Amino acid sequence: MSDRSPRTVSEPVSFLVIPVKRSVGAKQRLAAELPSDVRNLVSRALASRMVRCAAEGWAPSRVVVVGDDPELTDLCGRLGLATIGDYGGGQSDAVRVGQAWCVERGATTLATVAADLPKVESADLRRLWQLADDLPSNSLALIPDRGGSGTNGMLVNPAHQDTFSFGPDSLRLHFEMAARMGLQASLLDFPSLTWDIDRPEDLVPPEWPLSEGAPPVVAWAREVAALEMDQSLLEPHFGR
Repeated sequence: MSDRSPRTVSEPVSFLVIPVKRSVGAKQRLAAELPSDVRNLVSRALASRMVRCAAEGWAPSRVVVVGDDPELTDLCGRLGLATIGDYGGGQSDAVRVGQAWCVERGATTLATVAADLPKVESADLRRLWQLADDLPSNSLALIPDRGGSGTNGMLVNPAHQDTFSFGPDSLRLHFEMAARMGLQASLLDFPSLTWDIDRPEDLVPPEWPLSEGAPPVVAWAREVAALEMDQSLLEPHFGR
């Protein structure tokens, strides 16, 4: 839970949307490396970590998770985060669903981040919240992936602007959309949010050497799963 004091009506109101795919059947591009049960484990562990960080780093009442995974929905309920069902239209459509929820509740700036970022910490989302509050009107700020072609996060002011074109080459597409819409686009320097898990090569952190055995992300996911099963251990270990 953040210790930031509530803002007045006249000040910026920044909301966060986290789109999450159902873990069953997720991460198909990892199928050559991981069996389906392990892919499901990794997907759920990534999403669980992101929503826990959001609950600690952002105001929970200003966070919405778009997805229909039952276990994740239950976790969000325990953390005080709202959830909306995912209608299967892809990441951009999921963010739009969350955007509508946020705008209805008075959002002036919208933030969104991918759910599959292993290095995220609550401090990252706290910083992102501050950047969202400080974002000038008619602006779009983008967090690139480590390859420099994808988009792992976004801030947009005003919050109702539809600037979403997630997928291959999305960073270029987002800059082009911003130009057409008259928005000032920029990049955010967020090294901890550039590593996402999409392809087999993503299973090993960029700074780690390749080694035999289970990829580091899989070992990490198993630890997260074990902690989720033991609530008495969760708080002391979370955020390590």
